[in-house]
Amino acid sequence: MDSNDEFCNNNCKVVIPETSFSIKVTNFKNPYCIRIYETKNYIKKSSLITTKLVKYMKKENLNSKNNDEPNLGDLVIVHGKVSQNVDLPAWFCRGIIGHFNPTTMKYNVLLIDHGISVTLLKDDFISLQHDIISDKYLTSVIGIYNIIPTIIKKKESTNEFIQFVTNKWTNKAIKFIKELIIGSSIIYFDSLVCDEYGKYYGELYLVINNEIICLSKTLTENGYATYLKGDLLKLIKEPNSKFKKESENNITTYYIRKVNDSNLHKNKDYMVNLNKCHSRESNAEYKERFHEKCSNTTIENRTRKVLVYSNILCKTLNFVTDAQFPAKIHKAWDSLVQSSKPKKMQSYIWPAIKQKLDVVAIGTKDSGKTFGYTFAITGLLAAQDSLPEGNKPSVLILCASSSEAFSVHSLFLEFLQSYDNINTILAFTGKSYRSLAAEIYNGCQILVSTPRFLAKFMRTYKDLLNFDSLCHLILDSADVILDKYYASIVELFGKHKIIKNRENQNDELFPLQIIFAARYFTTPIRTLVQKVMYNPYICITSFLEAVIFKSVQPKMYLINSKFKLQKILDVLDNENKLKTMIICTTIDEAEELNAFLLKHKQILLAHEKKHLFEIQAIKEVWEISIPGHYPIIISTDEVLSDLNITDVDWLIHYSVSLHVQTKFNFRFSTLMNNLQKKTTKCKVTIFVNENDNIQFLSIINMMKRMGVVLSDDVLLNIERISMSLDKCKKEYPICDKVKSLGFCPNKSSCVFRHCILPDIDTPMTEIETGDKVKFIITYIHNASHFSARVVEYVKASTLEKIEFSKNEYIMLTSKIQNFYGNIDNRRRSVNVNVGDIYGLEDSIESFKRVQVLQIKDGKSSHFESMEIADVRCIDTGNILNDIKVQKLLWLPEELSKLPAHIVEIFLVGIAPCDDEYEWNNCANEIAYDWFVKNLNQYSYIIGEVSLHLSNIIWANTLEIGTKMIGRSDIVGLNLKTELINKHYAAVNKDHMQNIYTLCKKGGLIKNNKCDLE
Repeated sequence: MDSNDEFCNNNCKVVIPETSFSIKVTNFKNPYCIRIYETKNYIKKSSLITTKLVKYMKKENLNSKNNDEPNLGDLVIVHGKVSQNVDLPAWFCRGIIGHFNPTTMKYNVLLIDHGISVTLLKDDFISLQHDIISDKYLTSVIGIYNIIPTIIKKKESTNEFIQFVTNKWTNKAIKFIKELIIGSSIIYFDSLVCDEYGKYYGELYLVINNEIICLSKTLTENGYATYLKGDLLKLIKEPNSKFKKESENNITTYYIRKVNDSNLHKNKDYMVNLNKCHSRESNAEYKERFHEKCSNTTIENRTRKVLVYSNILCKTLNFVTDAQFPAKIHKAWDSLVQSSKPKKMQSYIWPAIKQKLDVVAIGTKDSGKTFGYTFAITGLLAAQDSLPEGNKPSVLILCASSSEAFSVHSLFLEFLQSYDNINTILAFTGKSYRSLAAEIYNGCQILVSTPRFLAKFMRTYKDLLNFDSLCHLILDSADVILDKYYASIVELFGKHKIIKNRENQNDELFPLQIIFAARYFTTPIRTLVQKVMYNPYICITSFLEAVIFKSVQPKMYLINSKFKLQKILDVLDNENKLKTMIICTTIDEAEELNAFLLKHKQILLAHEKKHLFEIQAIKEVWEISIPGHYPIIISTDEVLSDLNITDVDWLIHYSVSLHVQTKFNFRFSTLMNNLQKKTTKCKVTIFVNENDNIQFLSIINMMKRMGVVLSDDVLLNIERISMSLDKCKKEYPICDKVKSLGFCPNKSSCVFRHCILPDIDTPMTEIETGDKVKFIITYIHNASHFSARVVEYVKASTLEKIEFSKNEYIMLTSKIQNFYGNIDNRRRSVNVNVGDIYGLEDSIESFKRVQVLQIKDGKSSHFESMEIADVRCIDTGNILNDIKVQKLLWLPEELSKLPAHIVEIFLVGIAPCDDEYEWNNCANEIAYDWFVKNLNQYSYIIGEVSLHLSNIIWANTLEIGTKMIGRSDIVGLNLKTELINKHYAAVNKDHMQNIYTLCKKGGLIKNNKCDLE
C-alpha cells in the first residue's frame, strides 16, 4: 500500500503517530519552510544556553564594539542593551547574521534558539566563535513531505472545477495554513525523511478544538495541494508527457483532474447542513456557489473599511513612494517609520492634501493622523521653490497641549532636517514672549502652538505675526481643542483674522487649506467644518465615529438579565424587512438566545466553535437572502471578522460586558455599507443589564456625543454604576491623574481606579496629616509627581521625631539579590496578575521587586499573542512600561511582603497652565534642575503632609532644608513657588478638596487619626 493512502482515506480518523513530538511554530513561509522548536525541555535548554552566554561574557569582559564588519552567516551574541524597540526573549541570545540594509545601516539577525528575527545596528551584537557554545541550535526548518502546490480553476465554457499543479504556493494557501496554526492549541511533527543538507520533512498534526487535523490531508482536500505519487511523478520525470500545460501570469500550471463538488472540502465536519438555507435557490445550486467560493478564498483578516465623505474623488495610495514627495522627505520617512506601506488613514488623506482639499481625519490613537499630515505638509513645502520669509508663516499647527506641540514640532524638524530654509518655531506654555518674538523675527515658515498660548501672545504682540501668506491651518486633536479652547479659537479666527474671508477659492497665490485631525467626531467639529471649510474631504477610519458622523441615534434598554429574552422578542416583533444582526459576548449566551428565537424567527448562528466553512456558508446564506424574508444572524464578537458582513441595517448589542473597547467598536463595522449611502437608515439597539458595567460609561459618553437625550433614570444610574465598577478594581492603583489633579479627564476609558477603598488604601506608615517628612528623592516622574525614600518625620501633634532605618532598606535590596543569585530561583511566574509583586532582571545579575500596574496586549510578529505589562519598581519608585510578562520572575511570599520604604509624593495645589492635563518637558526640566541645583550633602527635602493613603503622600510643600552646625536648620526654596513664578504651573484650588470628597464617598472618614470631615 502507498505510504500516503492512509492520508487520503477520509473515512479514517486521524491518529497522531507515536513517533511524533510536540513543537512550536515560530515562523512560517510556506509548507516547505517552517521554523519550529521542540517544546519538550525547551525552557530548560534555553536557560542553560543563556547561562553559558552570561558566563562567557563575564569571563571575556566583552563589550559591544566590533571593528570588523560581520558577514552573512556569522554567529553573534545579541545582548540586552539593544534599542527599546527590540524585545529580546532573553538577556543574551545567539544570533546569525542575515541581510544588511545599507539605508538604515541595520542587520537582520536570526535568533537561532528562539526562531525569530530582529533588526539591529552593529553595536547591538558582538561576534562569537562557532565552537565556544557547542549546544545544538534549538530551532530548525522543516517541510511538509511529499506534497506539491496546486490551484483550482473553473472553466467558463464547461463550469467544471479543474485542479492544476503550480510551481509556487498561492497566497491563499499560505494564509489558510497560517490561520490553522494560529488556531491550534497543540502542534505535533512526525519526521519521515531527511535530505542531504540535514533538513527534515514530515507531517504536521494540528489540534484545534480537540480535533486532530493532518495538514497535508487538509491541504489536498481544500484544493491547495496534491500528493506527489503515481502519474504525477511520471509527469515530473517526463515533462513533455500527455498532461495538459497552461501558462498564465508567469505561473506554469499542469492539468491534473476534474474536481467534483463531492470531492472538494469533503471532510464532513467542514460542511454545513444546507437544508436550513432560506433561499429561492435549490440546495444543489447553493452548494455549487458555496464550493466555488470556498475553492477561491481563504480566511480574510479583519477588514479595515473607511468612510469617505467628499464631492471630489481622490485615489488611494498603496505605497509610500506613490505620494511622490521630494526624495529627502521620503528618506526622512524611511528613517522615522521604516515602512513602505502607509496606514489606511494615510493612504486616503495624502492624495486629498496634495490636491489642496480641506481635510477632516478622524481615527483612533494609532491610525497615523499626525504622521500623515506632517509628512504631506512637509512634502508640499519642500517642493516649493520659495516660501515667504520673516514673520509670515505658511503653516500654523494648533495642538491640544504643550506636550503634543513638542511632539509635532519634533516631527517637523525630523522631516525637514535637510531643508535649512524652512524654519519651524515652537510656541508653548512657559516660553517667554520675548524669546518667541525673537525667533519669529528671524524667520518663521511653520508655527506650532496651543490655542490659548497663541491667543495670549498675540494680545501682547498683536502686529508681530502676519497670516496673509498662510497656506495650511491644522488643528491637531480638534475634538479636544474645540471642547476646551473654543473661546481661544474664536479669538484667533475672528479678532486676529487667522482665517480671513477667502470666499474666492480660486486664489492661486495663497489658497488656505484647513486640516482637522481628531480621535472623536463631535458636534463642534461638525459646526466648524460647515462654517470654515470649502468642499471638505472627510475621512473616518473608526467604525464608531462613522456611526456618529452619520447621526445614527441608538436606543438603549436598561433591563434585568432575567427579562432580556422576552424583551428582545418584543423589540424584534414582526420585523423582517431589515437585515438584522444580534451580537453576544459569549457562546453560551448566543446559543441560549438562538434556542429561544428559533421558535419565532429564521436564525443563523455564528460563533467561534463553528468551523470556518460553516461561517462562510452562513455569510453566503445572508448574501442571497430575499428582501422581506431576511434571517437574523446571532453572532459573537470573535467571529465578526470571519463573517466580514458590512450591510447590516439593524445592529443589536445583546450584551456589552467586553473588557476590550476595540471589540465593541468593531461591531459597528457591520453597518459600513449603509453608512456610505447618502441617506442612512441604520438602527442601533443596545441592551444593558446588571452584568454590563464594564463598557457602561463608554456607552453613555457615546450616546451623549450622538445627541441622545438620556432619561432621569439613566442619569441616576450613571454615578452608581461608575462607583460599582471602580470598586471592582481593587488590584489596580488609584489613577495618577486623580492623584495629581483631583480628577481624571479620561475616566470612562481609563483602566485605573477612581475611588478610595479604605481596606485597600490603608496608609503604609503612621505618618499623619500635618506631619513634616524628610525625603530622599529616588525618581522624578514629572513636575508634581516623585518617588522618594522616607528618612524621618516629625509628628505635628507632639513634635516627636521618628526615623526610618537606612540599614533595613539596604538589607532588603540585598535579600532580593541573594535570592536570585541562585540561578535555580529564576523561574518564570506561571500566572501574572495585576497588583501582584514579582522579580525582574534589570540588568546582568541585577534584580528588582516590581508590582504589576496593568497588563496589555502587545503587538507580535509571531503567531502567538504577546502580553506586556507596566510595572512599578517598589524599592526605587520608577515605572517600567511594556515589559513582557514572560520576563517576570516568581518571588516567594516572604520576600514580596517585605516592607517598602519608597512612597509616591504628589505636590498639592498646582496643575499645568492653560487647563492642560500633562506637564510639558520644560516644566519637568525646571523641577529636575531645581533638585539638582539646590540639593547637596548638607541639604535635604522636607514636605508638609496634606494626606497619606497606601504608599501615597500628598505634600502641601516641598522645600529645601539646609543643615546648620550649632543652629536650627534653614528651610526655604519652595518648588511650588518656583513652578508658579516661572509660569510653568497654575494654582489648583480644588485639588485636595476633590480627593477628600473621594475619601468620604468611599467611607473613609478618619485617616491616621485625622478627621477628614
